[in-house]
Amino acid sequence: MRICVIGAGSAGLTTAKHLVEEGFEVKILDKRDSLGGVWYFGENISSVSANTHATSSKVFLQFSDFPMGKEVAHFPHHRTYVDYLKRYAQANNLLDLIEYNREVIRLRKNAQQWELTIKHGEHTYREIADSVAVCSGLNQKPLMLDELPGSQIFQGSIIHSSLLKSTDLLEGKRVVIVGGGESAADLAHDLVGTASKVYLSLRKGMVVLPRWGLGDIPEDYGSTRAKVWLPLEFLHDLNRCRDLNSRFKTLFTLLSLPLVFLMLFFAPKSAIGIFQSLLDPKMWQALFKSHPRHGEADGIELSRACQQICHTKPESEAEVSKRFWQLRHTLEWYSGRMHNIQPFIKSSDFLKDIARQDITVVPEIARYHQNREIKFEDNSQVEADVVVLCTGFKSLLPFLEHSELNAHQLYKNTFIPGKSTLAFIGFVRPNIGATPPLSEMQGRWFSRLLSGGWQLPEKEIMENAIAQNIQTYNYNYPLHAKRLTSLVNYHLYLYEIAGYIGCRPNLWQLLSKPKMFMAILFGPFASFQYRIHGYGKDPQAVEKAISELEPLPFERVVWHASLYFLLKPLFVLLGSLGFKRFRPTF
Repeated sequence: MRICVIGAGSAGLTTAKHLVEEGFEVKILDKRDSLGGVWYFGENISSVSANTHATSSKVFLQFSDFPMGKEVAHFPHHRTYVDYLKRYAQANNLLDLIEYNREVIRLRKNAQQWELTIKHGEHTYREIADSVAVCSGLNQKPLMLDELPGSQIFQGSIIHSSLLKSTDLLEGKRVVIVGGGESAADLAHDLVGTASKVYLSLRKGMVVLPRWGLGDIPEDYGSTRAKVWLPLEFLHDLNRCRDLNSRFKTLFTLLSLPLVFLMLFFAPKSAIGIFQSLLDPKMWQALFKSHPRHGEADGIELSRACQQICHTKPESEAEVSKRFWQLRHTLEWYSGRMHNIQPFIKSSDFLKDIARQDITVVPEIARYHQNREIKFEDNSQVEADVVVLCTGFKSLLPFLEHSELNAHQLYKNTFIPGKSTLAFIGFVRPNIGATPPLSEMQGRWFSRLLSGGWQLPEKEIMENAIAQNIQTYNYNYPLHAKRLTSLVNYHLYLYEIAGYIGCRPNLWQLLSKPKMFMAILFGPFASFQYRIHGYGKDPQAVEKAISELEPLPFERVVWHASLYFLLKPLFVLLGSLGFKRFRPTF
């Protein structure tokens, strides 16, 4: 069986690796001159900039059976990650399968096979494949917001962030950055001290996570199997325990007291702080009143709130730190949704820049003027030399008959109903974690399907599942539903697809291996967890990945043990009695 993989980025490489392991004849086509996909630096293409570092920690970027190594920084530079992909390709004998400078310009079904039209230099030719994995990603066609009034007469420059390769080009400029994603957050921070003025234009707030958590361990390590089973609203309340009182916070604190007593011997300061919190009347008042979990998605009110917090220059770093937490809460409040059902921004340095008045938050752009003036939705105006659009990309795959890719038309974001020999891999966007583990799981699923180890449901069943997913998606992501159709819950998506493959870990079988049991339950919810049992198991790779993790913070283990061993049984009981809001997600 001949299989063509379009794209030699992380999704294409891991998909090819698993197809080769199943014994298929595989060819990888990439329109660039090197592997790496969006991580590959190129001057005139949509890709990373010179200073791009990963915002997810390496444990979430690495593949399940190929740890990066202790020597790699937690948040690697893009060159380091491309080197990792090259090592992965070499270790799995993929390098000779890649044909570079091959652009697929047409993909059509031809009877039971697929016909690809490929451009190589000035030459165009055709190839036939029995199956195709589309792993080219959507970061091809920048979304430019050309419909904004006055954009054609604006005398300043308007550029998409994917084409800005160095911040040095903006030295001394007045810059407006449009967008609330990670590229906008990183760019705004990088421009401080380079640009003469930096404005961050937001149509709504966002959830910002500090890059580092307890004990200089990446914050995303705190996303554990012992925690993420919580239903969405309770997970929100848990994540906001630092800032807000709630019924959940009070009840969880009381339920956890037996384990908190243990903390007196290992983390006395934290334990005493918990006991002292029970003396706060607000903790008990929260039991008798409901609390709003978020406000409206509003860029105007957000900008006003940020201006009120930062109306003067801070007098000390302590004041900057205080403003940091106020800004983080404010941005999340005006995001319009709960904490954990939207993409997280894992770059928080820009919040301190706002706190120091080095970045000014402004609302959405209303119109451009000819004399470099920009008017915002609140009628305020600034003069700007450059507008950088961190607005993402159009969901287009030009080589398809219907070029716009809508994830709502795909079964589990991967298959068109009735077309099991065509898979779209790497197009999902997780709320936390990173895309490579999801791509790898999709690649494993596709390989298992083609080898006959699993079958897709009937077309009608797939279509019904898609319709149900659209309904859930529109409820959970109403602010993203029209512009972004590929958001998924990272943990739930991995868990679900792993069930189809047959590679979920069995925790109770790990009780005889306490170190592995602790790492799986209280360590980062990374892809190596799906190499312990079942199809494709690789215990040696799991042990190596675990050996490269930092020691688990004792305080986190105590809290998450309370969640899993004390709270989860209660929620399971309530869910079984018909109280749906308490049912664990898995």
